[in-house]
Amino acid sequence: MDFKTFKIGALCVLFPLSVFSQVAENTDSLYLLDQRVSIVEDALVTSKKLKISGYIQTQWQSAQIDSAGAKPMDAKVGEGRDVIEKNAKATEFNRFGVRRGRVKFLYEDLGCQGVLQLDITEGGVGIKDAYFNILDPWVGYVGLKTGLFDRPFGYEISYSSSRRESPERSRIFQTLFPDERDLGAMLTVQGPKGTLWNVLKLEAGLFAGNGIRKDNDSKKDFIGHIAYTNSTPKFKYAVGASYYNGSVAQLTKNIYSISDGKFTTNVGDSTGFSKREYYGFDAQFSMSSFVGVTTIKGEYLFGNQPGNSSSASSPSSKGFYVGAGSAAADTYLRKFTGGYVHLVQDIADTKHSIVVKYDWYDPNTQINGAQIVGGSSKTGIADMSYSTLGLGYMYRMNNNVRLMAYYDITTNEKTVVKNYMNDLNDNLVTVRLQYKF
Repeated sequence: MDFKTFKIGALCVLFPLSVFSQVAENTDSLYLLDQRVSIVEDALVTSKKLKISGYIQTQWQSAQIDSAGAKPMDAKVGEGRDVIEKNAKATEFNRFGVRRGRVKFLYEDLGCQGVLQLDITEGGVGIKDAYFNILDPWVGYVGLKTGLFDRPFGYEISYSSSRRESPERSRIFQTLFPDERDLGAMLTVQGPKGTLWNVLKLEAGLFAGNGIRKDNDSKKDFIGHIAYTNSTPKFKYAVGASYYNGSVAQLTKNIYSISDGKFTTNVGDSTGFSKREYYGFDAQFSMSSFVGVTTIKGEYLFGNQPGNSSSASSPSSKGFYVGAGSAAADTYLRKFTGGYVHLVQDIADTKHSIVVKYDWYDPNTQINGAQIVGGSSKTGIADMSYSTLGLGYMYRMNNNVRLMAYYDITTNEKTVVKNYMNDLNDNLVTVRLQYKF
């Protein structure tokens, strides 16, 4: 065989192998490209299901401090008076702080939602929401929510802090519903948008009753809210009613209730529970005219609230404790009432609004200030009523940035208790800048 014939034979053998190698290489490249495209598509689908949002509220507050030395309830950033301020007998102080630093993760797929919301401030990191929500796949009328979320009582609790026109919720809600949220499970019944029954919404559930804390007993609190909402092109309105039926553990046998203007002892059962029952009514109206959008909101609450000698606030657990040693505290039964009226007036079609809000809270309607004398009557500052007039201004720079300036004028009931015989000097100025993303 000559050399020319050998070359031709070699080419006949190697050429198919080369072509096959190139085809295999191209096939591998196409396969890898297809995999990369699939990964990108999956990532895009996932990104559409996952939504990340939040807002940051930085604020400066200047608070009056009375000789009683009590920090105003609505002063939410910074510490109270420091040593120098106390020695100088300062009557006011101011503080910078991050009121809220919220980050919310929402994942939605096949009619189900998973939500996790954190609050990040200079004071640390805390959890605000952690719940699962599912809508029935058949008619879309019934939803089930379980985990940690807003209590379905009234309007102001569930109204987002990023949208609220006052720096804080009303005093009565801060007292009865600290943290706003609770552990539990809730059913929501509402017709889908576009249906006749969409105007009605019913929320009802069972909750631990401890706020953002561990559930520690088998008793569960019931909370329900029903609302009717309707609107026209220039007018929108809503009305609602709420009911709370729960309990607080009686950890001692001393159960106090009001009789003849003072607390008297009823010997009870230290393994029993005191009833915690609230009724609430809420309404919201919004109208558009040549002067701008006018919004009026209000709520009225009344009911029975177990407390202790020094506080009418809802407990952080099912029973009342005093001090680091967790010593059990006696139970004090009180009837309360309170609420608020809130006016928000946009200035024509500008980005400016003015705000006026009046709220009141009487933790013990069975006695007046002259009967709060302390001593053997067992009455004290926990029975003292408050009212607050709030005056505010808002500037909405755009959908993300909002500036608020607000002045709280707080008035307390005059009592016979030392340091609380007159109205305390506890007014508060708040200047807040909010960025929403």
